[in-house]
Amino acid sequence: MNRSIKFGFLLALLCMVYTAGGATAPGQEKTAATQWHAAQQFGVRGLGWEELAQTFTRLPAKAQGVVSEEVWRLGQNSAGLHVRFVSNSKSIKVKWSVRGNVSLNHMAATAVKGVDLYARSPQGWQWVGVGKPSGKKNEAEVVTNMAPGEREFLLYLPLYDGVDSVAIGVENGASISAAAPYEKKPIVFYGTSITQGACATRAGMAYPSIIGRCLNRETINLGFSGNGKMDPAMANLLAELDPTLYVLDCLPNMKPEEVQPRTLEVVRLLKAKRPDTPILLVENITYAHVWIDQRVADVVQKKNQALRKAYEQLAAEGVKKLYYRNTKDLVNPNGEGTVDGIHLTDLGFTHLANALVKEIKTIDKKNKLK
Repeated sequence: MNRSIKFGFLLALLCMVYTAGGATAPGQEKTAATQWHAAQQFGVRGLGWEELAQTFTRLPAKAQGVVSEEVWRLGQNSAGLHVRFVSNSKSIKVKWSVRGNVSLNHMAATAVKGVDLYARSPQGWQWVGVGKPSGKKNEAEVVTNMAPGEREFLLYLPLYDGVDSVAIGVENGASISAAAPYEKKPIVFYGTSITQGACATRAGMAYPSIIGRCLNRETINLGFSGNGKMDPAMANLLAELDPTLYVLDCLPNMKPEEVQPRTLEVVRLLKAKRPDTPILLVENITYAHVWIDQRVADVVQKKNQALRKAYEQLAAEGVKKLYYRNTKDLVNPNGEGTVDGIHLTDLGFTHLANALVKEIKTIDKKNKLK
């Protein structure tokens, strides 16, 4: 056998070995010990508009030029977006790529551009592990050494960065599929940096996400840092959605003189298009330093008084299914639970979420939210 025939034979043999594993389905990629699946296979949740499932963003293309440049930029962040799936794999890996080199001096990178994994247990959703970011392209084994058995998982995407791709990795041969859809319509949160998740340490600790786990409800996070200002343009976009409840939590970004007129306009816009959808107005939280900073205390008080006046005026006009939550006990009364007196830690977010869960349950009893 001459050398050229030998070379051809060896090349053919190598090709046979390489392809022995068979074809890989679309959206899947096999490595030696891991089978990767694109997150879109299982459905991206926390979206107001279906077309956003391919872009991992929070605002539709038509919003560009309608909302402010800053709202549009922040809408490219994946805050609140999550993927629910079921797998019997004993380990879960995640590969994700972020768009920018975002760094915030008051917030952990694990929340800004990391991923956060939960699993359902008999006690409810419990934290499993976090994917720590290392750059624009990231890969992490989020959990391993799990006991055999099928589990439902919930993966949260970064709060303050945009995402280009997300893939979930399971052991070769393990099963993985989409979880059952949510049984009820989502709750929409429109607000500020506090709504978006500043300053949680993990993506799953933004308060709308905590509420979602407590109530087993899909939540849509439309918090925009510094830019949740009760804008009519955003109200028109919100009115396109069909949630079970709107939660308006914008006061931290507003001036006292803006609160009453803008609240009146936004609520009227929403009610004109969604008359049967309840709306919950939330007062400005009591910042941790109001006890010693008289100027801040005065501003917060004026904003809350203006919101109350707007609520009373709307109620007098006959607006139905409008609810109000004052600032009492929304945050830890001892002032702990913040990073800088305003933005909340995980402790602060847990306290806020628990307070709002009680409020939402009360609204649910009155309206039987679907």
